[in-house]
Amino acid sequence: MAKFLGLDYGKVRIGVAVSDENASVAFGRKVILNDKNMFVNLKNLIKEENIFQIILGLPLSLKGEKTAQTLLTEKFEEELQSYLIKSGGTFSQIKIIKWDERFTSSLAADSLLASGMKKKKRQDKKNIDIISAALILQSYLDNLKNKNKINNLSF
Repeated sequence: MAKFLGLDYGKVRIGVAVSDENASVAFGRKVILNDKNMFVNLKNLIKEENIFQIILGLPLSLKGEKTAQTLLTEKFEEELQSYLIKSGGTFSQIKIIKWDERFTSSLAADSLLASGMKKKKRQDKKNIDIISAALILQSYLDNLKNKNKINNLSF
């Protein structure tokens, strides 16, 4: 079965998470540098993990409005979609879904603190990016499960 890929896009790094094959649990995987190799690295990961859908964290303001980072993320989404389409085959069929990521960075920082991780490791922004990607993906997966439960109810 195919998996979901969660991305937390940033100017320097992209946090990456991957679901299990049952789309139940998101696992923080790694960080990909936002450099000239970014799309190739993402494509390789998509192939290795048998990804069929990408969940991209959409950074909105607390009021739900677009910010400068929102616009950068939307530009990244367009470029990634274009790259995947040009890659052909199954890559061209991968759908990218934008998902509200408000509060994920602060939740990620809180979870690092609660985990008992040493201060030096907690300050490593890579760890926050990875956990943020996992929180974005897990939120989406939980929402998907809840929708399916509601759709399967009979009255």
